[in-house]
Amino acid sequence: MDRMSDRLDGHAERLDQVERRVSEADDEHNMLATAQKKVDTLLHTLQAKAEDLEARSRRNNVRIVGIAEPTRIDNMDRYVEQLLSDLRGRETFSDKFVVELAHCSVAPQLPVGAPQCPIIARLLKLQG
Repeated sequence: MDRMSDRLDGHAERLDQVERRVSEADDEHNMLATAQKKVDTLLHTLQAKAEDLEARSRRNNVRIVGIAEPTRIDNMDRYVEQLLSDLRGRETFSDKFVVELAHCSVAPQLPVGAPQCPIIARLLKLQG
């Protein structure tokens, strides 16, 4: 009888260890699931912010189409500033107006004198 009692006690002890390990694993699983939900929420928030910033960035760009460019432009920023000043007048585009960035969109090279690829420019208006 003592032998059976000892075996039963051993099984009970092992069963307690298994229950404790399962409980710890369950707690860790719940903790990881909660952390994953937080990460997913943060990911969706950051994706929405990135899409919003990208859309705002695109809205700040100006696309100039149909301009026959000179054969070579050394400084596209300065060229766009001069072009806009000439087209709209110095009163509209004063010294407080700055082209932050200007470049041709990616397109194959066209013959000289033909309307070139669209020029994309980001404009800044400095206050002061």
